[in-house]
Amino acid sequence: MTADDPLADITFRCEPTLMMRLVPLALLMVSGAPADHPHSYLLSIRRIPLRDRERIQEFSIQTWDVEFKAVCRIPAGWRIKAGGSATPNGELNGIGSQGATWFYHGSPKELQSFVLVTLYGPVQRAAIGTPDNGVPATFRGTATISTDNGEVKRALNYRNITLTSASRCPSR
Repeated sequence: MTADDPLADITFRCEPTLMMRLVPLALLMVSGAPADHPHSYLLSIRRIPLRDRERIQEFSIQTWDVEFKAVCRIPAGWRIKAGGSATPNGELNGIGSQGATWFYHGSPKELQSFVLVTLYGPVQRAAIGTPDNGVPATFRGTATISTDNGEVKRALNYRNITLTSASRCPSR
């Protein structure tokens, strides 16, 4: 190459700082995008704050990028609904049929390892961006709590979900 060659001319005019800014872009162009590595888990709902005489009567959790494989166990007197659509949105809902079936403990054993799910990426702890243009949290929702003074809703998020690596539902 000579100084009259157009490629040589570009090389001579590039500043070192500009070249350093272009290096990450060049690396992105030659490296492939990371592949999704799905992993299956048993999901548990835990650590719902309850005071004396309070009971969990229902829960509703919206999910993002979670595939529901199976409801492994349905607590006695409860209806459980789990599923999604063609989008990454999904939901996991449960409702007790009457007061006698509601849970008196914030980490009821009946909600431990009761749903088999597949995640395609890491748990997104909080939403990123705006609701119209962003990525929601992997798990977010509410628990309806029965109190002496009526009902209250308590927020649920990733802290209330425990994931245990598994490929199938536990044996009974």
